[in-house]
This record gives sequence, C-alpha cells and structure tokens, in this order.
Amino acid sequence: MRLKANHAIVAEKLRIARKVANDLRQELGSNLIAMAVSGSVARGTAQKYSDIDMEVILRRPVPNSYRGQVVENTYCSLNCTTRQDAIREISRPRPGLPEILGGFTKTLQLYDPKRVFKTLEAKARHVPSRVFRRSAELALLHSYEDFCRVKNAYLSGDDIVLRDNVNLVTHSAVWVVASLNQESFVSDREIFKAYRRFRKLPWSFDRIEKLRYGCLKREVLFRTLVDFYLHLVDFSRKEGIRFPVERETLQELSRK
Repeated sequence: MRLKANHAIVAEKLRIARKVANDLRQELGSNLIAMAVSGSVARGTAQKYSDIDMEVILRRPVPNSYRGQVVENTYCSLNCTTRQDAIREISRPRPGLPEILGGFTKTLQLYDPKRVFKTLEAKARHVPSRVFRRSAELALLHSYEDFCRVKNAYLSGDDIVLRDNVNLVTHSAVWVVASLNQESFVSDREIFKAYRRFRKLPWSFDRIEKLRYGCLKREVLFRTLVDFYLHLVDFSRKEGIRFPVERETLQELSRK
C-alpha cells in the first residue's frame, strides 16, 4: 500500500511539473532549450508535501522572478540557467561540487529536443580528479570560517549560533570527503547518509550524525565538533589537500 501511495504522489507531482513546463514553453518561447525534473520526484521518493525541483536550460538569463512558483499548493523550485553556465557549474572547482553534480545525475526530461540533459549527465559523471581535489580544498577552506564561528559562539555562550555553525561545518565536511572520494549525492536531504558508501573517510566520521541530530549538551557538542574537525583536517592533509592554517592556531581554537 505504501509503495502504491508513493507512486500516486510521484505521478501527481509529475503532472504538476508538466503543467509548469507547458506554461513556461508558452511564456519563454525560443529562449527555452530544455526542462527536466530533479530531486525527490525524479528519484521516485517524493512525499505528499515535497516540493518539485526543476532544471530549466535557457539561451539567455531570465529575471529572478522565475526562480520559483506555487502551483496547486505545491512549491516548484526553478533552477534557471544557460547551457554554458550549467556546463561551467559542473566542470569547475567549487566547495559544493558533489551536491551540484547530484542534481544533474538523475533527471526526468520534460522537454529536451536536443538531449541537453544527457550531455550534462555525462559530464557530471565524468568530472576530472583534479577538479574534485581542488573542490575538496575549497570546501575545507570554506569550513574554516564556520569552525571559527563555532569557537566565537562557544566563548560568548551563544548556543543558537553555536549549533547553527556546527551544522555548517558538518555540511562542508561532507563536501570535503565526497570530493576526495570523487562522489556526488542526489540531494541535500541525502547528504548525511551518502558518506556511508564512501571508500575513504576520516577516523570516526560517523559522529557527524550525533553532531547534527544528537541533541548534545553544549560542552559535549563543542568538544565533539573540535575532535571531528581536527580529524577532518588531518585526513585531508594526508590526502594531499593544502590547508594554510597553522597547527598551533588549530590547537588554540580547540581549547576551551
């Protein structure tokens, strides 16, 4: 019964997506090159109140008003980009590259006469290792800012900011290890399950789940995050990733 219910939900989401696609084809005309569904609907895991993620490939950029709309009480997120920008997005180093790639590796085409999404999927599945390595380096640098914010929040006793930035550090950590494993993940909802299939991981990386969902007390949360982060940095350095922060500075940040 549950599988049948889920199938019916996905079918309904696809009906709405096709309606949006038809409307955009009328509105955008020749500026529209291709359109596809990604995310949970494309994977067949959408739930009753899931949004609909849609990839829209254009010849020319459009205003931000095209970024999203509500259709039949369902939010439709429109990732509007040109073909050239989409290729750049999946072929150049960036901190969140593994998450970006996941959006292009599983799509359901709604309108794609030139098979643009097949080309993008092929590129997303064959990213050069040098691009992944540079992305890992950028993600690790990105994590350092949030790690410093964790320490500031701990010192000032601001538990809300502390927990927010712990989440940001762990998010960047998955970007780092995914890039070092040359892996992607299909959506942000799956990001903290994806690491289980990675071949190479820092020591005791599974603590990421406690850090995000374990409701740890303030002191334990800080100490766990510090230990987790130091192992992430050591792991990355052993994998040949440059991290221009002195060990003495990291040790200072790690103290209570």
